[in-house]
Amino acid sequence: MSAKKSSNTPWIVGAVIVVGVLGYGIGPGQWFAGTAEVRLRGQTVQKGPMEFSVVQRGNLAARDALSVVSEIEGTSTVLKLVKEGSFVKPGDLLVELDGAPILDKKVQQEIAVQSADAAYKKAKAQFDIQESQNQSDNEAAERKLSFAKLDLKKYLEGDLEQQRKTAEQKIQLAESEKNQAETTLTYSKKLNEKGFLTKSELDRDTLSMERATVSLEQASLAKSILEKYEDPRKRAELEANVKEAERGLERAKLKGEAQIADVEANLRSSEAKLKLEQEKLEKYTTQLAKTKVRSTVSGMVVYTRQEGGRMGGDQPMQEGSQVRERQEILQIPREGGMIVEASIHESVLKQVQVGLPCTVRVDSQPGKEFYGRVTFVALLPDKQSWWANPNLRVYKTEIQIERPAPGSEEALKELRPGMSCAISILADRATDATFVPLQAVFLDKGEPIAFVAKGDAHERRALKVGRSNDKFVEIVDGLKEGEEVLLSAPPGFSPSAAEDSKAAVLDKAGMKPEVPMQSMPNGAGMGERGANGGPPGGAMPSGEAQGGEGRPRRGEGMPGGEGRRNFNREGGGMPGGGRRSRDGAASGEAAPKDGAGDAKPAAEGEKPGDAKKDEKQGDGGKR
Repeated sequence: MSAKKSSNTPWIVGAVIVVGVLGYGIGPGQWFAGTAEVRLRGQTVQKGPMEFSVVQRGNLAARDALSVVSEIEGTSTVLKLVKEGSFVKPGDLLVELDGAPILDKKVQQEIAVQSADAAYKKAKAQFDIQESQNQSDNEAAERKLSFAKLDLKKYLEGDLEQQRKTAEQKIQLAESEKNQAETTLTYSKKLNEKGFLTKSELDRDTLSMERATVSLEQASLAKSILEKYEDPRKRAELEANVKEAERGLERAKLKGEAQIADVEANLRSSEAKLKLEQEKLEKYTTQLAKTKVRSTVSGMVVYTRQEGGRMGGDQPMQEGSQVRERQEILQIPREGGMIVEASIHESVLKQVQVGLPCTVRVDSQPGKEFYGRVTFVALLPDKQSWWANPNLRVYKTEIQIERPAPGSEEALKELRPGMSCAISILADRATDATFVPLQAVFLDKGEPIAFVAKGDAHERRALKVGRSNDKFVEIVDGLKEGEEVLLSAPPGFSPSAAEDSKAAVLDKAGMKPEVPMQSMPNGAGMGERGANGGPPGGAMPSGEAQGGEGRPRRGEGMPGGEGRRNFNREGGGMPGGGRRSRDGAASGEAAPKDGAGDAKPAAEGEKPGDAKKDEKQGDGGKR
């Protein structure tokens, strides 16, 4: 019995499979099914409380950490670096920088110090010599002045009186001799008259009388010459010698001061140069010692990573890296909590303020949350981010983690600096807002629109949008609560860029539009938020991105693959593969006057679904 049942089992299984396959094949929309209308389903417009948050990525960092920076002037190379995550204690070697260039400078500086020291000693000797010479010259001038004064005093008080008395004495002696000769002559004349004295004897007495008279006259004349000529001349000469000696002493002092100032300046210059060279040598010695950085505290080593590098990535510190003066190399966190370092885009900068509450989710701790608050927002953009994208402006922001969420207490102990995390900054709340998912909002001609389901059909609505978060966008006008909006564009919808509508207006006016500017690289959007406060460009549904003025990019998930090509590319978004000219019209056909973004069929009566097929087969379908 059991054998018979076992033998029939494969046939029963095979029959079930055949029936299942046939049932699937004849089911609706399957192999043997006919074409049936598929009703597009969407999402209901909701109304209620809504939170507007700024979501950003960041990295954890220690609130209080010992920063190890390079104190070497200029740039230097990292030769040795302690492993990241190592636990160090005071005195452990953290970093060794290349000190060879500093060592060469130190040797050269030692030679410069020796030369400066020799120059200083020579200047010091010259100063001492000049100082001694000035002292000798001044003393010689002072002696000369003293001698001149003594000569003048000696003449006035000694020589002049002696000469005057000598002259007077000569006059007196001459007068006495004259009187005696006169008496003798008178007596001799009497004797001659009586015959007692010969004539020759009388003549002798007469000659003596005349000689005495001449001697008196000469003595009187000598005294007169002394008083009228010799005394004034000698007095003036000696007084002039005194004045000249005084001027000589003054000249000696001035000359000595000038010479001593010269050598003193040379001495000071040599001393200053020696001091400068010694300071340079001391600096190089200190710099050489700073090539080996040792820890002063205990803790775990965390490498410094520079954000926004030349290629837009974070480059951790490593051996062989070039570091600048005052550039941070690593950190040793201390106890004091953790902070989050993030970069906020300029489009949402006004929404982020100091004091706003935040929620932090760390990648290494899935399912755990931490509560924090914004503590710092930079006033100026971070210039390092410009390397990655010159049009990108982000602002450094810090969030202080205050406490863990319930159930995340143990995870707080596992946080480490450098861990990646997601931050949600609660910017505002709305108690009664009308909102739809981000995927339900599209851009056409630079304006937000939505498609409202009406049974098996749909209706296009122009929207006025407000604020948004990472999931929903606020609807200010255009939709009502309870209406159903499509989450994907209906078949045949092809959005137009804002330039297309402008081109149609200019073409109608007979004017040629200017060549549209290239949109941002890689189809970058208008920033974190779309036009009129719409949803972020990166979060548009079906891969739709906001270009420079709302240009759509090629999307995924669009029916037939239509309506997602960039109009800046040849043939993009044009059925039949036609090339789009400057004024937005396809080759061989006029531009649509109303600027509508819906693609027209290439031929009369052609179905919209055949546009993609014609595009592939057409001549101008090259992309």
